Amino acid sequence: MLRSMGRGTKCRGFFCLMPKLKTRKAAVKRLRRTGNGGVTRAKSWAQTLRRKKSRRARRAKGHEQPITGGQLKQARRLLAG
Repeated sequence: MLRSMGRGTKCRGFFCLMPKLKTRKAAVKRLRRTGNGGVTRAKSWAQTLRRKKSRRARRAKGHEQPITGGQLKQARRLLAG
C-alpha cells in the first residue's frame, strides 16, 4: 500500500522514501565539487579591466575559492543530483 506523507514523501508500510532532489543547473555552471566533498567557486572581478591589474592580482584571481560556513550546506544541496 502506497500512501503519501506530504511534501513528496512516499511511504510503503513503515518504509518512507524522500523525494529526489534535482540539481540546480545554474549552480552546476558556477560551482565545482572537490574530491573531499568540499565546494569551490571562482573569484569575482577576474576578467574586468584585467590589463590594469598587477601580475600578482591576475594570478590570484585564477585560483578557485573554497566555500565555507553556512553557504557550504546550501551549495551541497544545490548540487545534490
